[in-house]
Amino acid sequence: MSSIPMSSVPMSPVIEAIKQSYQTHINPHPKAATKIYIACSGGRDSMALLFACQQLQLPIHVIHINHKLQKISDDWQQLVEGYCHKHHIDYDSVCIDWQSQQVYAADSTISQEQQVGTQQVNEQQARTARYHAIIQIAGENAIVALAHHANDQVETLLMNLCQGTGLAGLTGMTAFGVQHEFGKPIWLWRPLLGVTRDEISDFVAAQHIPYVDDPTNFGVANQRAFLRNQILPLLDERFHKVVQNITRTQQNLTEAHHIVDDQYQQDLALCQRSNGWTSHQQCLHIPNLKSLSQARRFNLLHHWVKGSQKFAPTRQLIVQIEQLLQSAQTDQQAILQWQGIEIRKYRDTLYRLDADYVKAIHGKSDNKVLANLTADVGLSEELSVGLSLELALASRAVLPNESFQLLSQSFHQSFKKLCQRFDIPSWERQFAKVVILDDNKEKALIASQIPKRFALLLPNISVWLADASELNLATQAPCPWQLVWTDSLMSDAP
Repeated sequence: MSSIPMSSVPMSPVIEAIKQSYQTHINPHPKAATKIYIACSGGRDSMALLFACQQLQLPIHVIHINHKLQKISDDWQQLVEGYCHKHHIDYDSVCIDWQSQQVYAADSTISQEQQVGTQQVNEQQARTARYHAIIQIAGENAIVALAHHANDQVETLLMNLCQGTGLAGLTGMTAFGVQHEFGKPIWLWRPLLGVTRDEISDFVAAQHIPYVDDPTNFGVANQRAFLRNQILPLLDERFHKVVQNITRTQQNLTEAHHIVDDQYQQDLALCQRSNGWTSHQQCLHIPNLKSLSQARRFNLLHHWVKGSQKFAPTRQLIVQIEQLLQSAQTDQQAILQWQGIEIRKYRDTLYRLDADYVKAIHGKSDNKVLANLTADVGLSEELSVGLSLELALASRAVLPNESFQLLSQSFHQSFKKLCQRFDIPSWERQFAKVVILDDNKEKALIASQIPKRFALLLPNISVWLADASELNLATQAPCPWQLVWTDSLMSDAP
């Protein structure tokens, strides 16, 4: 952080909290010296954050989102823009057209017709539109400062508690962390989580910071306002310093959450099976999973199923997975579905198929599985002179009722039997490829009896076929070719 003359900075819990949080979270961050975007609504809390960051001479850039949901929305916009103009602070101000779900520059003209239906916009829709606008302005991996404070944190805990939640929901918001919005990562910085609303109000009054009150903060129309204006005052009157007490409890729960996360990582390392052929499918070893206590197994499954999804799976889904694990049938084909993903079991492995993989196995996506035929073949030095080292290779799908003879055996086996031998579950078998000599090259060398089928490529394993014996392979040369997962945006070349 830049050196700040202490006499020029007003001392207060707000300033101290931002300074400490900046040193702890932002200074070590690679983008710390570039720019911090401040999401500023024009309300008391965000204006206090803006003023304090300005006083601390941080590299700030203000973003104001005019939601066009209230008559005073334009007043907030004018206040923020005026403050930034006066103090020479860079800013972007945009407004939302709810009819087209588009974001416009704040000086654009939006007609009354374009604002029709805003009465039906709920809190979640407003949040989604707000973050969409922030991403458009700041870009991915930007640092965005938010003015959430201790009272907001307590309200969030109470809301989650009343609606039902897990340990993560009781710990509330984090002071600094990455969050994915619309598939793009942004870093959210909340330096005021340890500061109460009253402390912010005192700071704003002492520094004469301008702001506009949000009238929805004073009613009981939404759940947060109800808790703020009806419930918390009663709790504080009865128990005294209830915000500070709950904040301390949240800190304890956060530490407990870290311990649970550490245990999850250890259990995941114990149970996770390698599935190198595609990142779209994750695997757990069922015997190791069953060796865990029920509580640890439940925690592992909860995190593992959630993956990168925004919301956690229901308890009912985890119970269904538990029942699937206990099934005595090793080839159980039951499929559990949740938010586009699928949970499947094959023999002693539990599979999590992400949404892209699910679409691919049902033929509903452009994702493709190709054979990587660029790897060199391990040939012996006694390779016949008539065979070129530059083999013209191609690949094709497995034919109906096709059988294969492996290089190491003297008999043929059906494709199904080979898949069972190598633990390839039924839904992966459609991706198998047979490596053959290119048709044109085969016609030219038909007299030399070049084999038609060199190898069978399966997910996670590739095996030589009997015809490959004519390649004069080096002793125990592994098959170098493998299946690769690609999509329609990538080159089709292997």
